[in-house]
Amino acid sequence: MLKRFRPDDPAFLEQIESRLKAVLQDAHMANTGLLSVTLALPETPCAGLPGPFHELFYWSRPAAQHEILGLGTAVTCCAEGEARWSKLSAAFDVWRKHWRHEDADHTGLQPLAVGGFAFAAKPDDNTILPSARLSVPELLMQRRGEICALTFTFSSSPDDAAIASAMARLRQLMTALIQKIRPVHASRPLQRIDDKHADQAWLGRAAQAVHDIRSGRLDKVVLSRRVSFRAKWDFDPARVMADLELQHPSCTLFATDTADGGVFLGASPETLVRLQGGDVYCDALAGTAWGEGRATFAADQKLLADVKNGREHRLVVQAIAEALRPVCARLEVPDAPQIRRLGRLRHLWSSLHGRVKSGISLLDLLQRVHPTPAVGGYPRKAALDWLSQQGEQREGWYTGAIGWLDCAGNGEFAVALRCAHLQGQVAHLYAGAGIVAGSEPQRELAETEAKLSAMLQVLGQIEVGNG
Repeated sequence: MLKRFRPDDPAFLEQIESRLKAVLQDAHMANTGLLSVTLALPETPCAGLPGPFHELFYWSRPAAQHEILGLGTAVTCCAEGEARWSKLSAAFDVWRKHWRHEDADHTGLQPLAVGGFAFAAKPDDNTILPSARLSVPELLMQRRGEICALTFTFSSSPDDAAIASAMARLRQLMTALIQKIRPVHASRPLQRIDDKHADQAWLGRAAQAVHDIRSGRLDKVVLSRRVSFRAKWDFDPARVMADLELQHPSCTLFATDTADGGVFLGASPETLVRLQGGDVYCDALAGTAWGEGRATFAADQKLLADVKNGREHRLVVQAIAEALRPVCARLEVPDAPQIRRLGRLRHLWSSLHGRVKSGISLLDLLQRVHPTPAVGGYPRKAALDWLSQQGEQREGWYTGAIGWLDCAGNGEFAVALRCAHLQGQVAHLYAGAGIVAGSEPQRELAETEAKLSAMLQVLGQIEVGNG
């Protein structure tokens, strides 16, 4: 184990550099493929999202003491269209085939590929993130429980310039992380800047959805909203993330920089797919209640007995089970949902667990499961066709997913929900509601407002008369 130093102490960084050079000297890297070197880190107080960085990836499950921070790009693959899954799979297979890893301090932590994807296979031309992207960070900081480590990845034989560049990036990161960000309740004023006619248009689409569902065209469709706010000074993504972690420690936190210089971040309550040692886990999170005050047994029972929410939830469970059964040797589907509380919101939640058949990868599972009826609708094709005809567009990776995978095939992707795109003084927030038979458009609009509140609580207070 490395001697403990303050993370930005020059002596500590010199020791890291000396260890890195020694491992690389013994590694004898081949002419092709990736080389990753993992070095143990002492426990440090520098967990969290750093300041603004280019090619930033952050993913954390605080409740599981699992944190990933990636900077730079050793290799990357971007894809769009119906072939995006096969392209990502082919790229990852090539990387894995020629990927050497030196775990110099026997941490047990592996190098990772990280990334995410949009809801639609081919997003609009103004997208802030690619339709699908998988990358291997040049610098990866990981924490699992009490084990912390740094992983340096090189795409070619590392010379002195490459090592110097890697160390410069590490120094910049450590300086940023050591500046402790303290979560604070957001009291800064926010002004809503959307066209107020947008809500009426959304209500019209919701009414049309109810009509088409009653006519038998489809069973469920999810309508999304984007609501924008302006602050009097630039948003600080690091502080926003610190507040999210404080208020939503059971969620998956995520962040990545965007093409326009902003940051896409959020706190997701829903795991799309987790694959660990051949075991697969998927969340079904659909059916929402709010506004009952503090959580009570009676309020939980009311949601569990609600016919409309129960129908919405069963569609999601059914669709995930249908997607998983052909590729699972065993699949456990709960008979009834449980209640998951997240701030003001309560959701119907079921966790499906199975054992995948040999040869089934995490990317295979993502392709089969996405989009679930929790973010798209049911039946899938009918719902997606309906959304396309209505001109539904979702920015960035909202209702897509964001996550990671390792060379052993393990990994986890969370549905990109409860999220925002921060760009200077402007924040774009996203929320959606599932429309089924029995839905009331005004109540569905109120549901989206309740979901937006999770992010608004860490961004600021809406000024009276402006939203």
